[in-house]
Amino acid sequence: MGRSFATIIGALGLAALSAAATAQEVAPPLAEGSTIEVQGDRALNRDEILRGQRALYEAGLAYRTAPRFHDPVCVAVVGLAGRQNDIVAERIRANIREAGVELAGAGCKPNALVSANRKPKAVIDALRRRDPQLFNRASEEAIRRQLDAGSPAIAWGETILRANDGIIFGERSSSSSNPAFVVPVFFGALPSRHRAPLYQAKVNALVFFDLDRLEDVHVNQLADYATLHLLGDPRDPADHAGAGVPSILSLFADGPAKAPPAMTSLDRAYLRGLYALRSNEWGWRLSASVLAAYREPEALPGAATSPASPS
Repeated sequence: MGRSFATIIGALGLAALSAAATAQEVAPPLAEGSTIEVQGDRALNRDEILRGQRALYEAGLAYRTAPRFHDPVCVAVVGLAGRQNDIVAERIRANIREAGVELAGAGCKPNALVSANRKPKAVIDALRRRDPQLFNRASEEAIRRQLDAGSPAIAWGETILRANDGIIFGERSSSSSNPAFVVPVFFGALPSRHRAPLYQAKVNALVFFDLDRLEDVHVNQLADYATLHLLGDPRDPADHAGAGVPSILSLFADGPAKAPPAMTSLDRAYLRGLYALRSNEWGWRLSASVLAAYREPEALPGAATSPASPS
């Protein structure tokens, strides 16, 4: 897995880089009686759930497994002002627990990093020079696509293949000067109609926010948006208009005033459905798992006020 985030943060000085960029505070909690326009959560029917999940989250998974963490998750947040690093990190941890994902213990080495700074491209470039093994062909393409699109948030991660017997497969960049050059690993496995012989495991996930693009963003929105990218596999870009359902993923597309104030029931059902799957279940089972998670409001936070189950 290479150098841990803990070492990388210390070596690169990401926290120092972010603070030196004159850290800008994320908006404080809204006062009572605020009159912003909010796209609120609402009850969704079966078709809306399935259409929304497929439009917002990566769905090309029919005969591969859904990528996610299989090891305990350790969160680190750097670059925000004052106690906001701790506030965002704790909310992300709460989201992780609610999704049924195991958290690493005290003193763990971070594998889920959120960084806020005013020059994300420069910090990513420095990270690439320092530890090219955190990058591969897929992550380089994702980073370039998001930077070219002017996204306020750059998200990527490293996913490897694991076999049920514990053998690890994958590819990692072997040259910081030529990140497209990777060392491929080939394998052979017998196909199965019921279970995949190999499954995709996230070993790290990163979300870098541009501080200059976070005006009016609430800390809860920031944490929930980051959670979905750390734990899940949102589409890049997501089709918010085509989805037709509320999601915190619309935070930057719609703006913080019109986006939901937190993860919606569908967002939470997606994470619970994703992590309810067995490690080697085919990806085509994801939709049914998300639907089942949505239909069980008692399994979601705020069950007493959650939308009614779909028909």
